[in-house]
Order: sequence, then C-alpha cells, then structure tokens
Amino acid sequence: MTAKEQLLREVPTWSEHDAEIALRAVQRERADHVVDEWGDLDAQTDAAASRVMRDLAEKEHFAGVPPLQREPRQ
Repeated sequence: MTAKEQLLREVPTWSEHDAEIALRAVQRERADHVVDEWGDLDAQTDAAASRVMRDLAEKEHFAGVPPLQREPRQ
C-alpha cells in the first residue's frame, strides 16, 4: 500500500488531489535546507530579527529604559 493510499484510507473525505498536496507538504518539510532564487530566507529573517532587536535596544537605551534583567538559567 502506498503512502497516498494509506492517507486516503485514514482520511476518506479527502480527494486524491488533497492527498497529493499533503504528501508534497510533508516532503517539503523533510527536505534539507535549500536556497532557491529568493536566497536563503532563514538567514535573511535571522539577520532582520537581529537588526530589529538591536534597534529596539538602542531606542530603549536613549529613552532611559533600563536593560532587561534576566534570571540566570538553571
């Protein structure tokens, strides 16, 4: 029995097209990190998040907001 057949057996209300979409989503999820024509989106979002946090910390510093004091992790 193929994965598609098993999926259709488990979810009988799905069409074959629905099962194909689900299987492709699983394949994409399991695929290795791939950079496409858009570039490395993981690296871009990490860099953007770092810039946002750095800018926020700078603005808070100039506004006189004390830095966040975190409890040490145990």
